[in-house]
Amino acid sequence: MSALGIVYIAAGIACVVYYFVIGLWSRFGLNISWIWPAAGAVLIAAGLLTRAALPHWLRWAWRALLGAVLALVIGLECLVISGMHATAPAGMDYLIVLGASVYQDGPSPALIRRLNAVMACLDDHPNAVILASGGQGRNEPISEAQCIRDELVKRGVDPARIQMEDESTDTRENLINCLKLIGDPEARVGIVTNNYHVYRSLLMAEQAGFKNAHGIAAEYTGPTLFHFMIREAVSLTLHFLMGHL
Repeated sequence: MSALGIVYIAAGIACVVYYFVIGLWSRFGLNISWIWPAAGAVLIAAGLLTRAALPHWLRWAWRALLGAVLALVIGLECLVISGMHATAPAGMDYLIVLGASVYQDGPSPALIRRLNAVMACLDDHPNAVILASGGQGRNEPISEAQCIRDELVKRGVDPARIQMEDESTDTRENLINCLKLIGDPEARVGIVTNNYHVYRSLLMAEQAGFKNAHGIAAEYTGPTLFHFMIREAVSLTLHFLMGHL
C-alpha cells in the first residue's frame, strides 16, 4: 500500500476512535457526531482504493474535492476562532444566556461553562437583566431556560433579575424570542455562549435584529472542543445555504 493510502486509513481510524471518545465523554448526546464515523469510512475507503486501477480523472477529482473541503473548513475555523475570546463592554442592559443540553442530573458541561461565564461578568453589568433562554428537548427533564434560572439562583443571583425564554428549539429561535421579550433592538446586549459558538451567535443576532449585541465567550476545553469547532463550520455552511446568515 502506498504512503498516501496509509495516511488515509490512519486518518479514517482516528476519526472512528474520536467518535467513541467524544461519545463516552458526552454520553453519546452530541449533535451531528455521526460525521466522524462517516468521515472515517470515506477515508478508509479512499485508502483502500489507492491500489485500485481507477481513472486518473477520478483520482484528481477526489483530490480536488478533498482540497476544497479542507480549504473551506480552514477558512471557517478562522472565523470561529476569531470569536473565541470575545468580551462585552461594561454596562450591558441584558445578558442573554443561550441554552445548552440539560442532563437528567443537571446541566451539561457546555451549559456549566456558560453559567460560570455569567457569574464571572455580573459585576461588570450590575443593572443587566438576565435572559435565560432555551426550550425543553426530548431527552431533557426541564427546559434549558429553567435549568439556567435554577442554577443561577443556587449561586446567589436574585430571581427577580432573571427572565426566561423557554419556547425556542435552537440558537436562531433563542435570539428571535429574546428580542421579542426585550422589545428594543438598540438595547445593549451581551450574548453568553461557549467560545466556539460566539461567532455564529453574533451573526444570528444581527440577522434577528439586534443592533448592539456583543459576545461573551465562556471558556470551553476538553476532547469535545474539536468536534464543536467542526460542527460550527458545518452549521455556518448550512445556515448560509438556507439563507439564515
